[in-house]
Amino acid sequence: MKRILLGVASGGSPTQPFLDALGALELPANVEPLTRSVATGNFIPAQRELIMEDAIARDADYLFFVDDDIVLPPQALVQLFATAEADAQTAVVGGLYYSRDSVRPIVVANWHANDTATAHIPAFTSTSTGVVDGIGFGCALLRVSAARALAAPYFPAHIYVERATRRVRQCDEDYLYCARVRAAGYSVRLDARVRCGHYDRSSATTAPAAWEPDAATARERMIVAENGVAQLVPLAASGPAIVERHVPADVVYVSVDA
Repeated sequence: MKRILLGVASGGSPTQPFLDALGALELPANVEPLTRSVATGNFIPAQRELIMEDAIARDADYLFFVDDDIVLPPQALVQLFATAEADAQTAVVGGLYYSRDSVRPIVVANWHANDTATAHIPAFTSTSTGVVDGIGFGCALLRVSAARALAAPYFPAHIYVERATRRVRQCDEDYLYCARVRAAGYSVRLDARVRCGHYDRSSATTAPAAWEPDAATARERMIVAENGVAQLVPLAASGPAIVERHVPADVVYVSVDA
């Protein structure tokens, strides 16, 4: 019997659609009842770190990350588990979900930690389970033995500084983890059969508003902004150059047991 730890990195207020969907989740055959690890706070990489430490300490075979604004289909874990079990070198398999504005599927190809501007959206269809460079951890099944092969901390992060708009955001702990396991010889897969809603608290709506047909997704695409509006267009050989400057900054985890 395989052990799966359900990991939820939460801001402290899980959404009702997330809770409802979790209650309807079906378990794969030959899997013990799920155990749970929840970490709250405002720094997702460290929250994921605590949860992965639990997965290793509890000798789990898999860690199933689900964000508390994701609406899972009932068969999500059954399908992700089957995809992972079919290939022992698959370290991460994720379901398909979109940004809350319904514009962008959270999956990347040609993604590099030292220059994220090279990335684009890979081609996929409604039955795809293919290899990609990175997937979002809003819905992702991680093979714990692959994490054991890495040095802790397991989840580095980027702090993305948009100087023109004076906006700063934390991102990429999921893509960076995917890059680490790929460098260790493992693969990352998108199981596009697992289609998850992404609930927006402010508007009480779930993205995407409608799922894209295979005719739209079965080609590589890139994100462009026109008049401040982001959209996906076919991948072009050349486009506007985005220059990133990567400057390391110290982050110290101060752990207390109280």
